[in-house]
Amino acid sequence: MRQLTRSISDLSVFNKFFYGVIAIVLLILALSLFASYTYSQSIYEKQASENASRLVKSIDEGFKSNLDQVDRIIMSIYNDLDSENSNFLSSTEYSGLTDEYRTLQLTQTFYQRLLNLRPDFNSIYIYVSPSKQISYAVNGIVDPDYDPQQEDWFLQTVAADGSTIISAPHDPFQLHNAEKVISFSRLLKRFDSNKDDSYGVILIDLSMDAIRSIVDNADLSSETAVMILDGKGETLFSGGPLSRGEFLNEETRSKVASSSQGMLNLRINGKKYLLSYGTIGITGWKSLTLTPFSEIQKDRNKLLLFCLALAAVALLITVIIAYLFSKRLFKPIHTLKQGIVQVKQGNFNIELDPPTSDELGQVVFSFNVMVKTIKQLIEEKYEEVLARQEAEFRYLQSQMNPHFMFNTLQTINGMAIVNEVPEISAASSNLARMLRYNIDMKQRTVTIREELENAVCYLQIQKIRFREYLDYELSVDEDIYDCTIIKLILQPILENAIVHGIEPKGDNGSIRLSGSRMEEAVRIQVFDNGAGMSEEQLDRLMRGIREDSELSDADEKKRHNRVGLRNIHKRIQIIYGPEYGITVESSKGEWTRVIIDLPATG
Repeated sequence: MRQLTRSISDLSVFNKFFYGVIAIVLLILALSLFASYTYSQSIYEKQASENASRLVKSIDEGFKSNLDQVDRIIMSIYNDLDSENSNFLSSTEYSGLTDEYRTLQLTQTFYQRLLNLRPDFNSIYIYVSPSKQISYAVNGIVDPDYDPQQEDWFLQTVAADGSTIISAPHDPFQLHNAEKVISFSRLLKRFDSNKDDSYGVILIDLSMDAIRSIVDNADLSSETAVMILDGKGETLFSGGPLSRGEFLNEETRSKVASSSQGMLNLRINGKKYLLSYGTIGITGWKSLTLTPFSEIQKDRNKLLLFCLALAAVALLITVIIAYLFSKRLFKPIHTLKQGIVQVKQGNFNIELDPPTSDELGQVVFSFNVMVKTIKQLIEEKYEEVLARQEAEFRYLQSQMNPHFMFNTLQTINGMAIVNEVPEISAASSNLARMLRYNIDMKQRTVTIREELENAVCYLQIQKIRFREYLDYELSVDEDIYDCTIIKLILQPILENAIVHGIEPKGDNGSIRLSGSRMEEAVRIQVFDNGAGMSEEQLDRLMRGIREDSELSDADEKKRHNRVGLRNIHKRIQIIYGPEYGITVESSKGEWTRVIIDLPATG
């Protein structure tokens, strides 16, 4: 989390605004998609439940339609039979063969009309008396000895007293070798007298196509299973996948029987299903639909894909608009940033053009005013700063001469007293050259060749002093001889090498002075095999060179060494810049190396 916060804080204002807008839009889109996905799931589950309700309604309407047709059929029987003065619908026997034949013709004509009226019609059976019963069937063989008077359906029909009884799918009562049918039975009441008498009972059988057509009219998915249960929970009809009803265990049947309608989630063979059920009003049967959730989610997944595509388009448009808007909004800030970079590089002649006139444009205008003010202040203080640096440089340069002159004169004086030898001439000659070189204060910089000549004069004088205990070597590339260097920086470093390196060690000393070009820079190195320094001493020395820190009492005796090197380092940085200066490397008891880095100018 901290790393993320740091990464965000490191972003530019433009990126923070741009990515912030994208993040907000993504969050809104994600919430919208989640809400749409969840809402669509409830909608499609509701649709599955409505499918069951639609099936129940369709079956109800189908049975109502069948009841209406049965009523019309019964009325047709009254009309047809009574209009021909038939005595079939009477308790008396036939008057003769002619009467019986005419009755059979009438009922057969009626039967033919039923076949044209209902394609799912299977059979009709009319019972008046044991001697007056007629049966016609499309499918099955009529039982001539059939007597319905003790049959349950007959007794229920008589008890219904004129109401139509619907019998669940069954084998035909009066037929053999027939397919299952749905029966509509009704008592034929007398209308010709005030007696509460009946003509008999009529039974009309419809094939199972009647229910199939009702189910088909419900327009359910091919993956949806349909079942119809009677009041006892027995299966009356099944169709579609899992039509055998293996999912209907006792617990499920009990839940379905306990309420008029509802929904259940079932898992069958590892697959999730939605069971919806309702009650058929006319019969009291249960209508069930079993739909796989994969089927319910099919349309929802299509909707989700559409929403994802729409979200992608919306996100793309948002990215484009956010980028263009952010670029337009932050253009003044970008312009201001470029101006700050120019000022940081030292360009105070820049004047920015405000891209807008709003608050950010006013900031750019104020920046221009500020830069002009800074430029004016710099111009006013420039000469003062140059004068101060020149005075400081003169002071630092003057510190290099007195100490060396005192030691050199002391050496010459001692040699002159003790020995009358030719070395005095050489020492005097070299000293004269050095004095002339030092006295000329008109130039800050000289060529490396001139600075090396002065350094060699110093080394020759020290060679006379230490004789065989001191040796020196020069290894300088010729292509840097004409490059410029600050005057009087090598001699103090050589002096430090002898005084603080070779003398304390008390052994044969060696100094190697080398120089080479490194691309756009020049590197000069002074190496001695003297006493060297420990890491702690070297660290204190480098901090003293690069920082104006106070010296401790323990370091006071090394003040000249540190101050001399610090003065040289500061002179180099004043003239050439902070990327140049000196670096010291050392190993305790073995060696010390002073590295001088300068620009390759000439």
